[in-house]
Amino acid sequence: MGRRLIRCIALACTFVPAAAFSESAAVLADAERLIRDGRGAEAWRLLARHEAAYAGSALYDYLYGVAALDAGQPQAASRALERVVANDPRSAAARLELGRAYRAAGERTAAERQFREALALDPPPAVRSSAEAWLRSTQAPAAAAAGGLRGGYEFGAGFDSNANASTEDETFLGITLDPTSVEQSSAFMTGAGWFGHSAGLGGGRLETSGRLSHRWNPDADWVDQTIASLGTQLRFGDGPTVFGVGLGGWYGLLHGDPHHWSLNLDLSLSHGFGDGWRATGMLRGGQLRYETGEFPGLSIRDVDQFMAAVALQRADDEGHFGVTLFHGSDDARESASPFGNERLGLQLYGGKRSAAGHDVGMLFAWQDVDFDGTPGFFGGMDRSDTHWSAAFTVGIRDWPARGFTLVPRVGWTVNRSNVALYEYHRFEAGLTLTRPFRQ
Repeated sequence: MGRRLIRCIALACTFVPAAAFSESAAVLADAERLIRDGRGAEAWRLLARHEAAYAGSALYDYLYGVAALDAGQPQAASRALERVVANDPRSAAARLELGRAYRAAGERTAAERQFREALALDPPPAVRSSAEAWLRSTQAPAAAAAGGLRGGYEFGAGFDSNANASTEDETFLGITLDPTSVEQSSAFMTGAGWFGHSAGLGGGRLETSGRLSHRWNPDADWVDQTIASLGTQLRFGDGPTVFGVGLGGWYGLLHGDPHHWSLNLDLSLSHGFGDGWRATGMLRGGQLRYETGEFPGLSIRDVDQFMAAVALQRADDEGHFGVTLFHGSDDARESASPFGNERLGLQLYGGKRSAAGHDVGMLFAWQDVDFDGTPGFFGGMDRSDTHWSAAFTVGIRDWPARGFTLVPRVGWTVNRSNVALYEYHRFEAGLTLTRPFRQ
C-alpha cells in the first residue's frame, strides 16, 4: 500500500498548484504518513476537519478519497475522487482509486468502467497491475450474477507417507495390529470434476455447487476413497452485508463400498468493511452416519454435529489472508459410544499473486478434540487429541497450455493423542493439473 500510495501521490502532485500545496503541506504530510502506516481512518478524520478549506485541491481530494476508502466510507471517497478525475481525466491513479470506491459501494458497472479507462491511459506498471487485478475481481462476481454454468476438472499424482493415517506402532496393549491399521506409505493418483451455478431467486441469489472426486492408493487400496458432494445456498444482499442459508452434504465410498454420509444446514452473516476486509459468522447443524452393510459395527461412530465459527478475511489486488476460529461438538447417537467430543480449532490461510500472475498459498490449522463418551476408549481412557496441519501450494497459470493451472503442493499432518493407537505423522507431496470452464 505504501509504495503504491507514494507513486500515486507523485502523479497527483503534477497537477496540484504550488500555492495550494504550500498552504496544506503539514496536513497532507500527516495524512500521507497515517495512510502509509495503515491508519486510514485517522487520516480520514484529520482530512475531514479541513474539507471546507482544502476541498478541490487535487492532492487533498486524492488523499481524502484513499483515506475514506480505508475507513470504510466508499461514498465519501467517491465524491472526492470524482473531483480529481473531473479536473484531470488522464490521472490513471485517481481512476483506479475511484473504481475501488465504486466497487466498495456496490456499483460494479461504474467500477469496471473506471478500471478500463485507467488501463486505456497507459499507466505506470504498478497502477496497471492493480487495475488489471481489480478489473478481474470485479468481472468475476458480475459473471456469476448473470447466471450460467461454471466448473472444471483436475488430475493429480504424488506420494503420501501415511496413506491410511495410522500409527507407526505394530502393537497396542500387547496385541499385534492388523497391517491395515499400521502406517502405510503409497503413491497416489487423484481425479475430480466440479460445477457451480448462480441464479437470481426471490430478491436473492441461489448458488449451487457440486464435486465428485476419487483417490487411488496403489499400496494402500483399502483406503481408496470416492466423495460426492452437493450444496446450495440462498444469499440475500449485494452490498456490505450478506445473509445466507444453505443446505449441503456428501456421500463417501471406501474401497468402492458405501461407507459414510453427512448432511448439514448452515446459517451465515457477513459484513464487508473498507479496503477489502470482511467478517463472517456461521452456525452449522448436521449429522454424520456410517453405512453398516460392508462395515459392520461402524454405527457406533454415528454423531449429530454442531459448529459455530467466526472468520476475518482480507482480499485485494496483491493477495488475500484470513483467520477462522471455530468450536463444535459431536453428540454420539449410541449411549455406549466413546466418539462424542468437543472441539476447538483455528485456521490461518493466505495467498499472494506474483507479477507473472502465479499464485502462492499457505494453510495452517490447529484443532484440539476432547472425547467425552462413556465408557471411554480401551478400559475407560479419556481420549484427547491435538491435530496440527500445514500446506504450501504454488499455482502456475497457463501451463502446460493456456487455461490450465499446474499446482505443486506439500503438506504435513501431526496428530497427538493420549491413546497411542491414534497418534500418527503424515507427509504429502503432489502435483495437480486443473482446468476450469465457464458457459
